[in-house]
Amino acid sequence: MRRIRVLQADELERCVELSVQAYPGMRVSTALERSRMRDNLAAAVQDGRFALRGVFEAEHMVGVMRYHDFRMQLLSTRTLVGGLGGLAVDLGHRRRHVALDAVRHFLGHYRERGACLTALYPFRPDFYRRMGFGYGTKVSHYRLDPRALPAGTADRSPDHATQADADDLAACYDRFVDRTNGMMERPRAWWSRVLDDPSLRVVATRRDGRIGGYLVFRFELGPPDDFLHHDLLVHELVFDTPGDLTALLGFLRSLSDQVGRVLVNRQDEDFHLLLNDPRNGSGRLLPRATAHESNVQGVGLMYRVTDVRRLFEVLTDHDFGGQSCRVRLTVRDDFPDGIAGSTVVDFDAGRARLATAGACDVELALGAAELSSLIVGAASVHALVRYGLATVSSARHLATLERLFAAPRPQCLTDF
Repeated sequence: MRRIRVLQADELERCVELSVQAYPGMRVSTALERSRMRDNLAAAVQDGRFALRGVFEAEHMVGVMRYHDFRMQLLSTRTLVGGLGGLAVDLGHRRRHVALDAVRHFLGHYRERGACLTALYPFRPDFYRRMGFGYGTKVSHYRLDPRALPAGTADRSPDHATQADADDLAACYDRFVDRTNGMMERPRAWWSRVLDDPSLRVVATRRDGRIGGYLVFRFELGPPDDFLHHDLLVHELVFDTPGDLTALLGFLRSLSDQVGRVLVNRQDEDFHLLLNDPRNGSGRLLPRATAHESNVQGVGLMYRVTDVRRLFEVLTDHDFGGQSCRVRLTVRDDFPDGIAGSTVVDFDAGRARLATAGACDVELALGAAELSSLIVGAASVHALVRYGLATVSSARHLATLERLFAAPRPQCLTDF
């Protein structure tokens, strides 16, 4: 009989063992490193950063995972979103549906708690897409010559942040969350840990007595026998105004005699417009195209709706494009305990209200993964229909549906 439950303190050693086996890339190999990992897990659980759950057969732990309670900015509403992290399965129990049972428990747990949405970083996107998780915003990785960045201005020079700035940094981040679809709230203690980390640097712009933007970065070292050549890796770039952004990018540009390349990940399709030269230094053209290689892209966070009716209850105050239309939303979902079925939603001047079954203006039919991407703003109705991933019963309502679900693509700076 397979059971899933919260781990006890004396089970953390087995948790570490499973995690290290599943993710050898963590490079946790010595007894000291394992002990440190166990202590870090215990501290995180004690602080409430996440909960650890194990998958058991009899009394033998065959899987482990982390449950994260996030508050996410979903469109214009902050709501509970469940995050799944660190899913690891015993090597001797692969292909025995341990991960399937773990994900099923995870989704049920957050559905029971009233969460309309869950999220995870996939170890294999195809595995989770089959479970109804939809793709989020793609991440673009740039390797920039610092001189390609805009120059700053003399009147706005960032300076180094210290522990005394933790509250102001947290406030700057929270303002960014408030205006950015997909962002997760962050506890104040996160900033203390970052500012205490000797490998990280934080610089901030100050305006009107408060921090208006910041950079978190570290240096990427070159070969061991070459101490003069290294790059700079940007962990976070957050800003209130274009002036704050210019000041931060100007700071990076000023390091052109010290670093070879600035490495930055962005979930922003327009970032290249800022750059004097977006090329990544490879000198390559794309195959059969006069197009210079500028960045590489990857699939990152994936989302899954857990309860369609709860979704629209959470979004009751959101403005769905000011549109008025009665929509039958029909979802295909083969996952056990999934969200398959039809839901009728009345949109009145952009406000959504659940309705009883009846005549509708249009039906939108799509899979659970596609609905999840659509509702967070990572896909459009037009694109889903164009690629045959969704169908509409009346083509003349396609433009209305497009306006209903139009939203900025989600961004997320939270790793888990």
